[in-house]
Amino acid sequence: MIKRIAGLILLMFVIPLVIGGFGDPQPQADFVYSSTAEHNSRDPQRMTYLHDIRLTDALFETLVILDFNDMKTYPGVAESWDISEDGLTYTFHLRENARWSNGDPVTAGDFLYSWRRAMLPDTAAGYGHFMFFIKGAEAFFHWRSDQLERYVETFGEGGGSEQDARVYWDEAQKKFDELVALSAPDDRTLVLQLNRRTEYFLDMLAFATFMPVHPPSVRAGVIFNADTGGLLDDPTYWNDPERLISNGPYILQDRKYRRYNYMVANECYWDRASMKNNSVLEMIVSNEQSQLLAYESGDIDYVPGVIPAIAYDMIRSDRNDVHVVPRAGTYFYNFNCQPTLNNGEPNALADPRVRKALAMAIDRDEIIKSVTRLDEPPAYSFVPPTALKHYVPPTEDGPRFDPVRAKALLAEAGYEDGGEIKGLSILYNTNGGHENTAQAIQNMWKEYLGVDVTLEGVETKISSARSRTQDYTIRRAAWYGDYADPTTWLDIRRSDDENNTTKWENLEFDRLLDQAAEASDPELRRDLLRQAESVLIRESPMALIYHQVEVALFDPDRVSGLGLNSWSRVRFEHISVDRERGDGRAK
Repeated sequence: MIKRIAGLILLMFVIPLVIGGFGDPQPQADFVYSSTAEHNSRDPQRMTYLHDIRLTDALFETLVILDFNDMKTYPGVAESWDISEDGLTYTFHLRENARWSNGDPVTAGDFLYSWRRAMLPDTAAGYGHFMFFIKGAEAFFHWRSDQLERYVETFGEGGGSEQDARVYWDEAQKKFDELVALSAPDDRTLVLQLNRRTEYFLDMLAFATFMPVHPPSVRAGVIFNADTGGLLDDPTYWNDPERLISNGPYILQDRKYRRYNYMVANECYWDRASMKNNSVLEMIVSNEQSQLLAYESGDIDYVPGVIPAIAYDMIRSDRNDVHVVPRAGTYFYNFNCQPTLNNGEPNALADPRVRKALAMAIDRDEIIKSVTRLDEPPAYSFVPPTALKHYVPPTEDGPRFDPVRAKALLAEAGYEDGGEIKGLSILYNTNGGHENTAQAIQNMWKEYLGVDVTLEGVETKISSARSRTQDYTIRRAAWYGDYADPTTWLDIRRSDDENNTTKWENLEFDRLLDQAAEASDPELRRDLLRQAESVLIRESPMALIYHQVEVALFDPDRVSGLGLNSWSRVRFEHISVDRERGDGRAK
């Protein structure tokens, strides 16, 4: 049980520094929730992190809305849609009253502009491959990539001129119209064709990558890069409340870096009358103890994820504001699988036997018992076994804790002494309590294999940037499902996927995923996906550790409409807070 008196004494000293900013208080809001990290992006096409997507769900709205509690799709900007009998052609009919926050109508052309933006290699969209379900999108992506290579070859070092880049862009726009089966016959109609029938495509459309951006505002900041021939966006646009135009339930009214994001109701939102509150405040509190103290004092209404060190005592208390929810997510360590590291040194992790040995030298039960202490299920598959109704992952193939077999695998790989493996480190982000797990695994690898690894704790943004450039050997990671299908996990390990930061490549795995994509029989498709996942977990491009649970804090006596779900997604516009009931603190 949390000791409130001691906590509130600390609160007087900690909260003004961490949250209030030396006498500069944050705005007051109808509903307040917390995050532990600053946002990587507010650009829907570029984001990949859950806390970024949670914020963007409030600011932008796509054609359909996915309710993560009943896993059904509902009309969003599109009031209706038609799907052809063969399941390939989708026609969306946009609401007449859908508006941007500046009053402009939301048009089909806005979606076309935004989705084309996600298809461009210039944008480096985090989930750009989601667009490849649309006929011609992948071909356009590769055509544009080749075109930019030709530009550099043509103009050489130093590039051409801005006008040269414009000429190439004009050519690219024409090629887009020629290749991609996406069109806007009029302002309220959007038509697309898929490469193949995809039963979960509507679910995918609710994802951030498919959100529209306001073309006039985004286009105003675009420059033509004379060096590369590509387009460059103005990154300051996404952080500027005075310029950012959105079409969702809220607008970004104010923000302070590493402190808060303040959102107020978008008076132009088509469903404004149904919203249960007028404002939402996200408080960014990097110190988890300070976050808890702010919650205990009533300054925060909802804490989405409490770190294990704090959550352990809470879930064993009689509090009614502590909620434990299984998550559609897996916690693991990525291995850099490239033959050589960025410094040019040979990479021992390129050998699957070394990777599997490290995975087999992790005592998952001990980590769950002594470190996280939240009774998470140990992970022997990438897809969480309870996440999907009609898919059973091949958990029997997942590496179990077996130090003897692990040492034998290292010997097979040429390392009779684990101490011969040099240069390994565990990269982890410092917020979220990941250091304790890293220390435990560091000790296990030393004890069971004789392998020395160092620890590198850095900010989330730095960890993310280093991951994208393979500037790591081993990195803490987690993956949460974006839609209800095994491919939301498996696709990120495709050889050419932007999220495959391990750079693991396996032709059999790719081939099985391709075959599953072509399969019309649901049972055959599931079997092919199981085979693909079996290849993945046997090759061990990552060490699977456990399937996650979330411990959330909110007082059910005062907070209504907060539908907790395994996907950790929230519709803020459904939430109301009765501050006359409860006090937001422990019961």
